[in-house]
Amino acid sequence: MNRPELRRQLQGLAQSNPGSHPYTLALQFQVQTGRVISGQQVRQLLAEPGGSCGHAAKS
Repeated sequence: MNRPELRRQLQGLAQSNPGSHPYTLALQFQVQTGRVISGQQVRQLLAEPGGSCGHAAKS
């Protein structure tokens, strides 16, 4: 899975679960795909240019 596709999937997950912490999104992503990703990686991917999701600014 390439980075833009990963970011797109995470954006969709974040939009489906507004207000979720990046760690929670990471766990949900792992359940759906079987791929392990950290909350920090989720935050970084959603903060990348083109990742116009409100979760990017969460701490």
